[in-house]
Amino acid sequence: MKTIKNIPTTILLAGLLIFSAACTEGFEELNIDPNQPLEVPTSSLLTGAQRELVADIFGNHDQLNGIGLPAMIYAQQMANLRGGFDDIYATVEGDFSTFYTNGLRDLEEVILLNTNEETMVNAALSGPNHNQIAVARILKAWAYQNITDIWGDVPYQEALKGNAFSLPTYTDQETIYLDLLKELSEAAAMINAADGAIDGDIIFGGDMEKWYKFANSLKMRVALRLSNVAPNVAASALSEAVAAGPMTSTEDNAFYQFLESQPNNNPWFFRYELSVPNYGIASTLVDMLKSLNDPRLERYADPAINETLGGGYIGQPVGLDRASGSAISDFAVSWPNTETILQPTSIFTILSYAEVAFIKAEAAERGWISGSPSEFYTEAITASMEQWGISDPSAIADYLAQEAVAYDTTNPMRSIGNQKWISFYMQGVQSWCEWRRLQYPELEVARDGVIDGIPRRKGYPPSEINLNKANYEQAVARQGSDDLLTRVWWDR
Repeated sequence: MKTIKNIPTTILLAGLLIFSAACTEGFEELNIDPNQPLEVPTSSLLTGAQRELVADIFGNHDQLNGIGLPAMIYAQQMANLRGGFDDIYATVEGDFSTFYTNGLRDLEEVILLNTNEETMVNAALSGPNHNQIAVARILKAWAYQNITDIWGDVPYQEALKGNAFSLPTYTDQETIYLDLLKELSEAAAMINAADGAIDGDIIFGGDMEKWYKFANSLKMRVALRLSNVAPNVAASALSEAVAAGPMTSTEDNAFYQFLESQPNNNPWFFRYELSVPNYGIASTLVDMLKSLNDPRLERYADPAINETLGGGYIGQPVGLDRASGSAISDFAVSWPNTETILQPTSIFTILSYAEVAFIKAEAAERGWISGSPSEFYTEAITASMEQWGISDPSAIADYLAQEAVAYDTTNPMRSIGNQKWISFYMQGVQSWCEWRRLQYPELEVARDGVIDGIPRRKGYPPSEINLNKANYEQAVARQGSDDLLTRVWWDR
């Protein structure tokens, strides 16, 4: 047997390295899970953010847990069949955590990936960097306005900062609102439609001209909300948004259309077709629509199923506890309309041209913009009718000609408030917010209510009380008791 002797150490090491490289060549590729990508396209993050924020507001596919539902109950557009805790104001807390951990987090990531020089080239595969950033900032403003309108002071300036602020302080609502106006102005200015569309956009299909109009329309909504506490700021910001160019027709409406199958189908379809129906159209809304011969009633609701128990359009009485509510048959009252509300792919409105026209009517009445308040008002009602499929001009004209509908120059805010509330059907947060701001329509406190007043906000989630106690207590000390009757800053 021959023995190999005196082989230099360097040659041995080189041989081992070559052998090792040959054995591991391509090993990294084999060890990558194709189902767990290291980089997620920003288009996927945008899609996910829109889906999650809509779920937080309107509910998700298997339960109606969005903040819009209790808001609709407080605004008396919907009521629990068999009574409920929200109906009698017995549920104080609401959870805002998923806004931060899902939708807002994804939007922040979209901004970072399109800003960082090391990632922005790859991010641009989903569309121009600046257009993606603009849309993410607009959506963040939309989400944050919903959050602060429900809870008041909330984590904002230190939110979404990761470990840098693991326990974020609460920013006062005045500061949040002023920053939202700035964010929307800057985001709109970033948009360049000529540079191209963006991918992953469920709301407008990447159409940047519509995003530009939406940003200005949302700025109008934010500005008007300040009418009672900062009218000069409101007037300036609103007139700027009108001059910049908001929505001009129902073709510009911002809506979210659900898909045919779970988990992306309409949560209201799930509740009524695949589960136990729990909600009826509130008697306050049904009675008002019937008194005005409003053609939208047939688009909002279905007749009661059991004709022998009443039939026709019958509202579910509001403000009932479980005992009183259970005494009324579920089938003796109207449920949401099957065709417009309860389809798997039904459309839910985020912001409409009708709202823009109502804002213009109020702004013109206040002297903030030029134009006829009554003409804007008529335009708003007409746009709402068209949005809900009422296309017969004579039907719309007959409705507008009624004394109870015509623009009342002696009390214009009542006219605007009543009709805006009607148009906000299924937009619970907005109907509740505008009722709080204008006090129209004139709502009655729940008959079986456990507090003496209609809720003005939701209480903070228990998770904040337990995990972010110091900052929670600071917010309560500044804003007021953590209950349903404490008013947010703009609701003064």
